[in-house]
Amino acid sequence: MNFDLVNLGGLESKRLNELETRLNLISTNTINLDHDSLVFQEDSLYFNFKKERALTPLKIDIQKGALGWRLARPQHETHLKKAIGKTERPLRILDATAGLLGDSMIMLALGHSVTAYEQSKILYTMLNNELNQLSETDSNLLNFKLINSNVCETNFNEKSFDVIYFDPMYPEDKASSARRSDLKKINSILEIEGLASDPESTFTYLRSIPKTKLIVKRPLKADAFKGSINYQITGKSVRFDIYLN
Repeated sequence: MNFDLVNLGGLESKRLNELETRLNLISTNTINLDHDSLVFQEDSLYFNFKKERALTPLKIDIQKGALGWRLARPQHETHLKKAIGKTERPLRILDATAGLLGDSMIMLALGHSVTAYEQSKILYTMLNNELNQLSETDSNLLNFKLINSNVCETNFNEKSFDVIYFDPMYPEDKASSARRSDLKKINSILEIEGLASDPESTFTYLRSIPKTKLIVKRPLKADAFKGSINYQITGKSVRFDIYLN
């Protein structure tokens, strides 16, 4: 892969060996500002972009910032709750595009069981590191599973999920300033790994998976994907398009 794995201290040798094998990289202990780098420093893990990209490092901290505020108040997520629907039991939800795990964690906090797919090895490594730290104190994570794969490469032969949730990356010009920054960083990481994003093909594949409901999150004024929408839940800046089987 076209980035460095940097250990600045605090990463035990067994874990480092596992990462070197997974990423097919040999680690170094120095950051080269002309290279993209996945950096471990004590308990912290972040992605440092090379100087020419003019991007600040990407760090994932689920319990802080805007996501931390939302997680402390999951019942305030009225539009997402409406999209999922009323239920007397926890639902099995497939999040087809984990991203930075924002909505996955909200659905988990609402009491559901969530399986999330992330195709990027870099993002998966960062997310998995954060989840491993949180698992020591958050029992909800027993109902969460993160898989490093493109969801379209998985065969779903039976109804394993009640709901499929799909949040394709927004066009950068339709995102808020804070989200636009994250999108630029995620897009850069996908470019570094040579990964393609094909929302239309992913949507078509998700429609074929046995489930009760497919929820697609879109910018409020964005075009819908092809297919008959059964109903919509709209907020101030986003909407949820609902497709029923």
